[in-house]
Amino acid sequence: MIFDGFFIYHLIIELNQNLANARLEKIVQTDGMTFIFIFYFRGERKNLLLNLSPNGFSLYLTEKKQVSQVSSQFLITLKKHLEGAILEDITQHMTDRVISLNFKINDFIDGPTNKQVIFEAMGKHSNLLLVKDNIIVDTYKKMFFEEGRQLLPMAKFEFFPSDKISFSKMNLENMNSPKDLVDHYLGVSPHLAKYVFEQKILPLDIPFKPTRDIKIKKDYVSDIFEQTDEKKYYPSISKMLDDHQEVKNQSTESHALFIDKQIKKFVKKSESFDASIEDSKKKLENKIFGDYIYQSGFPLSEKRSSIDVMDLHIPLDPTKTLNENAQLYFKAYQKAKRGLEHIHEQVKQNDDLIALFDEFKTFLSLSNGENLKDFESELIPFGFKGTKIKQINKKQSSKPNIQKLTEGDIFYYVGKNNVQNEFITHSIANKDDYWFHVKDAPGGHIVVTAKKLNEHIIRKAAMLAANYSSLKFSSSIPVDYTQIKHIKKIAGMPGYHVSYKNQQTIYIDIDQDKLESYLKNI
Repeated sequence: MIFDGFFIYHLIIELNQNLANARLEKIVQTDGMTFIFIFYFRGERKNLLLNLSPNGFSLYLTEKKQVSQVSSQFLITLKKHLEGAILEDITQHMTDRVISLNFKINDFIDGPTNKQVIFEAMGKHSNLLLVKDNIIVDTYKKMFFEEGRQLLPMAKFEFFPSDKISFSKMNLENMNSPKDLVDHYLGVSPHLAKYVFEQKILPLDIPFKPTRDIKIKKDYVSDIFEQTDEKKYYPSISKMLDDHQEVKNQSTESHALFIDKQIKKFVKKSESFDASIEDSKKKLENKIFGDYIYQSGFPLSEKRSSIDVMDLHIPLDPTKTLNENAQLYFKAYQKAKRGLEHIHEQVKQNDDLIALFDEFKTFLSLSNGENLKDFESELIPFGFKGTKIKQINKKQSSKPNIQKLTEGDIFYYVGKNNVQNEFITHSIANKDDYWFHVKDAPGGHIVVTAKKLNEHIIRKAAMLAANYSSLKFSSSIPVDYTQIKHIKKIAGMPGYHVSYKNQQTIYIDIDQDKLESYLKNI
């Protein structure tokens, strides 16, 4: 399926015709990445399927029977906030791959309230967010960066920034290639750009005709395929998308469910830590009680059940003297103080684990075949029961499966998880080799064995780093690069993290044609 902005433009028209003003009866989750929104309107129920999986991300009306199989904290949040709401309409952000389901619901406290479910259809990094008053209530994938866009509850919601122009304002003059169209206009895929450029036709003038090209196994809202290919036509987009044999990636589904379960566990721990911190802070007030006992002026050898000092009532143990009571309060204060320090350490460790498992989501999307075995080794210490792997010998079993691209006498090593990142950075690379990584986001390390960099090497390595990262579907992706001798592993953190210096930064857009040509030389 070619799920670009033009595809979404037509999809939204179809969905609004079927779902506008319908009531959301129920939300179910059929697997780790698929949600079904069940609507009721004028005596008829309609099921809207929303798929976040890397290879099948989509949104359409399905007639297939769906069974609720899993539960998650995100599902619980969606049900709490949206079941019973009216879907006013569905909109597209500019002409980007971002869909907003706009709901109105009568809240018992706030009255009529507007909420949005925002589907960012970004391939491997597709996400689903619940937003109210431009603030994120919850999000399927949670990510934190020191700067820029945050994907966390209570953070301000922001769309992906883009300087591209809507394809509805397309002008074919001064466009010298399909790539120019992709670079200038928002929501234009390379397939659409090629057709528009060759046929000299504007997107909105292309006839709507949901088409499946059987030869290349692609679906689109219009027939932009080769005329000689065998095709199948459909009356609607949903009919087309619903007409396929669903193939689930069983090899990674268990990994995704395990990661989500662990994140849920750590988030629950965070809530208990918050309660413990508040309790410890209250106990710090014991120092005030101890100080006031000594400032009271009462004989410290006396025994009382309570005293009042400066409008403060202080309960006491009547079997002990005032001095002994004061010392008890001071001991309780010291215990609370030490406990608070310990809790803050645990909070830091727990936050690091949440960040690590969010990072695992990115690495899982990059894993397949032999790479999955390397990735599994990171999950096993946390209790994941990995796939049984036949080991020939110790040396072979301990060496990660590294992807290497060759260009003359230059090698590009690609890490797709923490195990591989550490191996290529500290075992394969020499100190004068070069290291590339997206700035402030999870992703793979790229090591280049070049004696000297030039523009071609920099752009190629940066594009690889951008492609194997959580920012893959962004534009102007920042990539840092420096020599290996300036890389240092950060100790004491779960997973594998590095600090680096003397870096430079390049901002890169992924050119799919170039990327495919690079990956042919693996």
